[in-house]
Amino acid sequence: MGVYVKLACVAGLLISVYALWIEHQVMTRSNYLALCDLHQYASCSRVLSSKYSKGFGIIGPTLGDESPLNQPNCLYGILFFLIYLTLDTISQSFFVKQLKFTLSASSIVMSLYLAYILAFVLVDLCLICLATYVVNIGLAVPAFENYFAALDQQQKNSEKKD
Repeated sequence: MGVYVKLACVAGLLISVYALWIEHQVMTRSNYLALCDLHQYASCSRVLSSKYSKGFGIIGPTLGDESPLNQPNCLYGILFFLIYLTLDTISQSFFVKQLKFTLSASSIVMSLYLAYILAFVLVDLCLICLATYVVNIGLAVPAFENYFAALDQQQKNSEKKD
């Protein structure tokens, strides 16, 4: 399972870096067309240059566009996958399993929020976004399994002490 998680993190990192590159290209080149721009309603560059692509569309309106927290979502993705990869590499302790569970649950919530924005607000299809959601789900499944197995083991160990 460890190799799978590491590969998923690397895939997430690559997807996030590519998304950041697309955002940069869209901002610096007026006629840029990304490989994932397939149609008028299937355009990752349109999605990645929308107001929802920075600070999840929440931080700018709340804290201001100049807030240091109002960064491209893909930077948050890069940070997320680096932290997750580091946690997976350094330890398999219960605390790390709790952290990975919490990170995964948060990523699922944000993926659902962004998928809603994608489908119902922007009315677009972003292959890069969908790939990120798939990686997040792929990381969440083992994180949830490992956390609940560890929780179950802790309960069994505490019952043995009684």
